[in-house]
Amino acid sequence: MPDTENRSIVLLCVLAIFVGVIAGIGAWIFRLLIGFFHNLLFLQKFDFHYDANIHTATDIWGAWVILVPVVGAVGVAWLVKTFAPEAKGHGVPEVMDAIYYNGGHIRPVVVVVKSIASALSIGSGGAIGREGPIIQIGATFGSMMGSWVSMPAHQRVILVAAGAGAGIAATFNAPLGGILFAVELLLVSVSAQSIFLVVTSTILATYIGRQLLSMTPSFDVPALQIPEFGIGANWGLILFLPFGLICGVAATVFVRAIYWAEDKFDAMPGNYYSRHMLGMGLVGVMIYLMQLYAGHFYVQGVGYATILDVLTNALSDPWFLLLLFVLKMIATCLTLGSGASGGVFSPSLFMGATLGAAFGSVMHMIFPVLDVGIPVFAIAGMAAMIGSTTGAIFTSVVMLAEMTGDHNTVLPTILTAASAYVVRRHLSPASIYTLKLNRRGHAVPEGMNSAFLAAKKVKDIMTRTFIVLTEGDIPPNSPGIFVWTREGRIIKTERRFVDKTRPEETLSVGKPENYVIVAETDGMIDVLQILDQNKADIALVSTAPNAQTAADLVGVVTVTEISNALKDAAILQ
Repeated sequence: MPDTENRSIVLLCVLAIFVGVIAGIGAWIFRLLIGFFHNLLFLQKFDFHYDANIHTATDIWGAWVILVPVVGAVGVAWLVKTFAPEAKGHGVPEVMDAIYYNGGHIRPVVVVVKSIASALSIGSGGAIGREGPIIQIGATFGSMMGSWVSMPAHQRVILVAAGAGAGIAATFNAPLGGILFAVELLLVSVSAQSIFLVVTSTILATYIGRQLLSMTPSFDVPALQIPEFGIGANWGLILFLPFGLICGVAATVFVRAIYWAEDKFDAMPGNYYSRHMLGMGLVGVMIYLMQLYAGHFYVQGVGYATILDVLTNALSDPWFLLLLFVLKMIATCLTLGSGASGGVFSPSLFMGATLGAAFGSVMHMIFPVLDVGIPVFAIAGMAAMIGSTTGAIFTSVVMLAEMTGDHNTVLPTILTAASAYVVRRHLSPASIYTLKLNRRGHAVPEGMNSAFLAAKKVKDIMTRTFIVLTEGDIPPNSPGIFVWTREGRIIKTERRFVDKTRPEETLSVGKPENYVIVAETDGMIDVLQILDQNKADIALVSTAPNAQTAADLVGVVTVTEISNALKDAAILQ
């Protein structure tokens, strides 16, 4: 069976089930790996259990803790450089690149290398998150399934998106967030089939993750179950608009700073090993100084313990919160810029929480009667930083509700995230994901685009200008599309156009097999796939395509008509 033949929804559903199961188990194994490296390197013990919501003990290494991130950097550099360079960085851009530029193909070795390298980066103190790696790991599982069972690229891409959504849902216990992430950032087009397959994988992965990891939200804070944004606090909603603008500026600085740091490290003399060791050495100095003067490492790892401190009001000094915000951004830029493997979700959560709590504290000083709790500003900031940096607005809002178990903050969270996104888009049109691809010369759309092309039928874009000739006829010396027939049946096509270097002559192109016959009711996307499968340049539009007779022809579609349709679609975006 050829690689381009569509597979049935039943088979795809079976594959999506496998992807969901493997992604759920993969998220569990990945978390165990992080725990193993963290406990071994920071606590000098052999144990896989690690609760990121609890601060790491600081009385083990003393000043020698500075070398813990450096040791991790050596291992990460060796893994990435030796086995899979695409495992470097925060993962999601590589998945998007595979979807848009590699037919959904991701090398299987990425699963192993990304898992170990990211677990080592996070476990040794890198200021990064675990969501980017598990997205890439889940996506790779989807790609593997879509490659082992031959299928066209558009179906393989759905499995890649399903694996990515399943991975993030399992690791955060956030099924709706995982589904929306796949829809907002990874699916090329949204259809009943793609939604069903993504949901199937995501739900299964979440169920398995809950059995193996936990049934509780990522930040289980009972105090947040009390409605803090009731009717009496409606006037306070206004404050979230300027706060969103601040978050948008902060997100822009973060996006630019990540790649500025990457460029600076790449320009340094030496090799990958020395640059990454330098970056992680500086992170080691930062966490040691935090231990020395503040009592905890604070900015190392995923930073969930600090976020929990913010949500429970254990940290309330606005100046210290702003210091944590700045230090986390610097630590993340050093970690990723020097070549670590990890995600940007967790740093965004950390920065959003600290920035939000600082802003909320100041607002309470200015307005003592303010009836909006500081944790509400923290949650809104977390969603705003994620949504504006990544472009996944709806994902961020829904995921924060799932991660905190609190749905009373939806209104301020949406307002903050949306306003932050507008500011970031104005200041930096590319997100933290798409900017990495833009720097390679790869253009990738951000956000959900309308299904304009999918809604177009062939009859909407075809040209009715063509000439039918009988075999042996000599075509006129003029540009146009010619269809030759034998006893009324189509035998070949030819397209002639003016050669601009010799306008007095015409240049003939086309081969007898270089055309397909389609129905006028066929969708534009379907016709594009048929053209690609048959390596054809011309689609003849017929009221009876199976008859293959010239009398039934009503139009022709060439690259000219397709480009005009694409231009119309671009205008509407």
